[in-house]
Amino acid sequence: MKTSISTYSVALAITSLGFFSCSENNDPDVIGEGAVRIGMGVKLKNDGNAGARTLNSGIDIQSGFLQIKEIELETEGRDENGDDFERELELKFNEIKKIDFNEFDAGVDFFINIPAGNYEEIEFEIDLIDNRNQPSIQLDGIYNYQDGTSVPLRFEVFGNDDDDFDFEVELEGDDDDDLFFLDGINNPLALFQIDAKGWFRNVSSSELENAELTNGVLLINKNVNSSIYRKVESRIKDSTDIELKMN
Repeated sequence: MKTSISTYSVALAITSLGFFSCSENNDPDVIGEGAVRIGMGVKLKNDGNAGARTLNSGIDIQSGFLQIKEIELETEGRDENGDDFERELELKFNEIKKIDFNEFDAGVDFFINIPAGNYEEIEFEIDLIDNRNQPSIQLDGIYNYQDGTSVPLRFEVFGNDDDDFDFEVELEGDDDDDLFFLDGINNPLALFQIDAKGWFRNVSSSELENAELTNGVLLINKNVNSSIYRKVESRIKDSTDIELKMN
């Protein structure tokens, strides 16, 4: 796709949003209507940055999932007649969309169709929800103790449809008044890379070393190891807004 994307303000939870040519595969869900097909994918950030510094190097997040209730879509732009428009849509899946992810999965999880046109802004709000006794967000991995032993680690967010856990992504022109054109020829892929380890950046190694185990698992949620949970929860809530510039 010839249009270039530059990150304007990328949050801690989602480190980058790249746009690439993509094709439909594995028959992912398609919601919305229009000639432009935007692929949406979620993966874990690769922790291969040797210069990264965290307080909790013993954490190894390997997989996880999100559960999506719906996508709220707001668009502003100008139609073929030169008239400005604003549209709001609620796009729902046939059932709650559970997206499993890991650092090696960069595929399309679902598509959003929108009309071709000249856009000033496209805003996606990804509404998360608990479902089937499973949390809105779950991370699974291993915690390696300083003595060389390790235990399974699980982090859970039971959000109860809490808006504070919803992710918002805004695409805008390079300048406030700039328009960008999207058509149905080259369909972009919006790839969320989740810096899950970064969510634990404010948690000290001593807190993790002394955390309570549940049936041999270092479980972290609002009821178990709640002081650690509150620190991670705060990082998530502070990192759900993403703003990108089109140029």
